[in-house]
Amino acid sequence: MGGVKDDASTDIESLVTKFATDMSKSATDLLKKGPAKDGKSDPKSSKPVTVKFSLGASKNSKSRTPAEQAADVAAGTSWACWGAHMADKARDMIMKVDGKVSWDPKKVFGQDFAEFKKEWAAAMKKYGLKNYKGQDGWGHGDEFHLELPNAKIAKTDERVKACLQEYIRLTHEGGKPKNTKFEETNRALLKPYIDATEAKPKSTSG
Repeated sequence: MGGVKDDASTDIESLVTKFATDMSKSATDLLKKGPAKDGKSDPKSSKPVTVKFSLGASKNSKSRTPAEQAADVAAGTSWACWGAHMADKARDMIMKVDGKVSWDPKKVFGQDFAEFKKEWAAAMKKYGLKNYKGQDGWGHGDEFHLELPNAKIAKTDERVKACLQEYIRLTHEGGKPKNTKFEETNRALLKPYIDATEAKPKSTSG
């Protein structure tokens, strides 16, 4: 299979680490508000909250081989065989609030969520980062994913072909559940691989 390091090395990890440092401070400051304008104390100021962003600890939060990407697609945690992780140009982050992992910033920031997203977009722009769609600002759907501009690989790339082939092996031959969303969206792309599998002689026993 094609290697994940085929592209030139990037500074994605350094950029996301700096982004995480900035956002940790911005997010913590946002939750440390003083008295409200009406003179009543802000309940959030009674107990300071610390927010810390960092690089995800799992292997999949960093670079991925075609086989690893195919496994994610089969598991329904990814919907593409050409993502920026495969070019080592993306990183996923985690957010901890007072030391506990949280995946729900909207709940954490409440009425300040819009302001939080502005801070997030500003930090992305500062470090030249994009969301999972390759666009600016907060990426609804895969919020803690950050990548470099033009990071996704072409669908004609050998790594994509290897990923598609492995996905079909896992799901159409190996018995793993199919990712119906992925298959419906990429029906034409997957057809040659499905046809090749269906053309294979069926094993017989006895």
